Amino acid sequence: MKIMLVLPPSNFISQAYGVKQKIRFGHTPPLGIGYIASYLEEDDHNVSILDASAMELSIDQTVQNISEFAPDVVGLSVLTNYSEFANELSSAIKAKLSGVTILLGGPHATYFYNEILDAMPGVDHVLYGEVDTSIKKYFRALKDPEKLSQLNGLCYRSKTGQVIINDPPELLDDLDKIPMPAWHLYDFTLYRPLPLQYKNYPYFTLITSRGCVWRKCKFCFQAGYCAPKFRRQSPERVVREMEILQNKYGVNEVNFWDDTFLLNKKWLIEFTSLLKEKKLKFTWTASGRVNHVDEEMLKMVYDAGCWSIFVGIESGNQDLLDEIKKGITLQQARDALAAANRIGLETRAAFILGLPSETPEKAKKTINFAIEIEPMYAVFYAAHPRYGTEFYDIATQHGTFLSKSFKGMSNITYVPEGYLDAKELDGIIRLAYRRFYLRPKTILKFIRKMKSFRDISELLKGFLLFLGLSKLGRSK
Repeated sequence: MKIMLVLPPSNFISQAYGVKQKIRFGHTPPLGIGYIASYLEEDDHNVSILDASAMELSIDQTVQNISEFAPDVVGLSVLTNYSEFANELSSAIKAKLSGVTILLGGPHATYFYNEILDAMPGVDHVLYGEVDTSIKKYFRALKDPEKLSQLNGLCYRSKTGQVIINDPPELLDDLDKIPMPAWHLYDFTLYRPLPLQYKNYPYFTLITSRGCVWRKCKFCFQAGYCAPKFRRQSPERVVREMEILQNKYGVNEVNFWDDTFLLNKKWLIEFTSLLKEKKLKFTWTASGRVNHVDEEMLKMVYDAGCWSIFVGIESGNQDLLDEIKKGITLQQARDALAAANRIGLETRAAFILGLPSETPEKAKKTINFAIEIEPMYAVFYAAHPRYGTEFYDIATQHGTFLSKSFKGMSNITYVPEGYLDAKELDGIIRLAYRRFYLRPKTILKFIRKMKSFRDISELLKGFLLFLGLSKLGRSK
C-alpha cells in the first residue's frame, strides 16, 4: 500500500513569534511520523514523508505533492496549535483525490479525538493515543470494516454517519521495542534550530521518554485526563541511535525533546559513560526541572557535551507556582541557575505572564526574578488556557477569554481578573522583554558570544525574533 505521512503546512514563525520576514528556521524533524514510517515499512508498505511545514508549502502545493505520489492513504500528524491547517488540507485533498483515505493522528488526536470527525469532514479516521500497538493493525484491517470497527484507539463514522470511538490503545511499556525513526525518509537540510540555539550542524532531535514524572501542572496536557505514565528508553538504546545518526548521517548535534531529560542521575551516569566509551563527539541540549538537577549532575552532562539546558520556571511568585501546581520553589530555581552558570552551561528559562490571579505587580516580580537568576535567554509567554486542562476550567471562572482558540504566543487570548484589559497585559509582556534583554549586562554577554561571522548572522536572526516577541501583546 502507498502511504504518505504529512506534516501539514503552518505559519510557525509568524504565528509563534510574530515575525513577518520569511526566515527558514525553527523547524524540527517530525519524529512521530518517522516512527510510524518504520512500523509501516516493517509490513512492506511504500511510505513517503512530506513535511509541508518545514518546506513552507501552501495548501495547494502540498496537495500537488501528495497527488504526484498518488497514495492510497494520507496520514496527517497534527499539533493542536495548527489544527485549522489540517482541516483545510484534508478538505483540499478530498476535492483533488478521489478514493484516498485520510487518517489523522498526533498530539491533537490524542487530546481531542472525540471532536475531530465532527469538526473535520475531510478526515475519515482518527487514531488517538500512542499508536505503537495500533498502527500496523489499522492498515492490515483497512479493507475489512468488521476488523476495523474492533480496533482499539480508532475513531470512525458508522454507515449512518455517527461518530464511533473505540477503547484506547494499549501502551507499550518497553520503549526499547520501538523501531528507530525512518531516517532515510527525512530531508535533513530542512531542519535548522532557532537562531543561537545550536552549535553544530547537521542537527537532529531525539525523544527518549514518554509521559511526565510530575503530571500535576494545571496548565499542561500531561497532567490531564489522558496523561500517559512515564516510561523511558535505556541509555544503550539512546546511544545506539546517536551512533547511527553520526556515523551514517553526519549528525553532530542532538536536541533531546523530552519534557524532562535531566531526571535520573543513575540513567545519566550510564548515558554519559556510554557516550565516552563510544567516543561520540556530540554537542547536545536538553530540558529539565529545577528541582531535579544539582551541580554534580549538571557538571556531568556538561563534560559529556551538553552545552545548553532549558527549564520552565513560569513565575517569580511562589503563591502562583503553588496555585498552578508546578512543584518547584523559587529557591530551587535560584540554585539550579546559579549552578549551571558556574559550570558554563547556557541556560534558557520560560515564564508565563497573565496567569489567573496574577496582577501587574506580580508580573513585575516575575520579570525581576528572571533578571535576578540570570538565564542567558528568557521567554515570556502569554498565558493561554488550553481546553482539556485544569487551567482552562479555572480561567473560565476567573478572567476573560478574547479567543478560546490558540493563536500563537504572539497574541493574547486570555486576560485574568487582575488586569484592566488586554492592553495592560500587552504592556507588561513588552516590558518583560525590554527589561530583560536591553540591559547593558545582557548586551555585553551577547557581544562576548560573537566569535565568527556565523555567530553574527545568528545574532541578527535572533534580533528579528526579538522584534516579534516584543510585540507579544497583540490581542485576537
